[in-house]
Amino acid sequence: MTSQRIPETTGGREPLKANAFERAQISNTQLLPLFPYVHPGAIVPCCAAFESDGGETDTGYFIHENSVDELALCFGSNGQMRVGDVWVGPRRHGVGDWPGGDHFFAMMTVTQRQLEEGEQTESLTFQCEACNAEVFHYAFGQAEGEGGHFGGMATIMAGDPFVLPYNGSEEMRTCKSCGHVNKIFPYWIWGWGNYIRNTRIVENAWNTLTKETTK
Repeated sequence: MTSQRIPETTGGREPLKANAFERAQISNTQLLPLFPYVHPGAIVPCCAAFESDGGETDTGYFIHENSVDELALCFGSNGQMRVGDVWVGPRRHGVGDWPGGDHFFAMMTVTQRQLEEGEQTESLTFQCEACNAEVFHYAFGQAEGEGGHFGGMATIMAGDPFVLPYNGSEEMRTCKSCGHVNKIFPYWIWGWGNYIRNTRIVENAWNTLTKETTK
């Protein structure tokens, strides 16, 4: 009988484990990577926890397009997703809660396998709440999260250049097709700005520590 063994790790990537519920409880962002591996070729599971009150407070909604597949696993929800559901949706898909939806909560993981080589592209798009026309589109690649000792998850690192101009400009939120002025995106619910800011802080702190210890 042929023995089947998982090969030894390479490149300093030791096997790790994480409790998705505990990470979601203490995370500062949606789509938080469970492990510190987001480089090319890495399998990147991320946790997310959402809630909408079914009224004025919704999670916001946008279109995400990725050039690699994303596998979602639902750990708990009272919405359309059922506990234990696993699915791979289209590479262009809606994310969040369309305004006026029912109350719901959901906790899940979303996992993607980064490309070993070549250009891995993504994009984020806001649609008009009234007519579904494209209002603002932001395209980016994995370079969005590269650089420094602590590489960030590219999708999250794209949050500021995607959301901040949109929220800061009524003209940008105004649909050119029907004239509807769209609401600002509830960025505080997603926490991407926290992740971006903390990534910048720890990178600066690491560089300072490295300089001090090499004197």
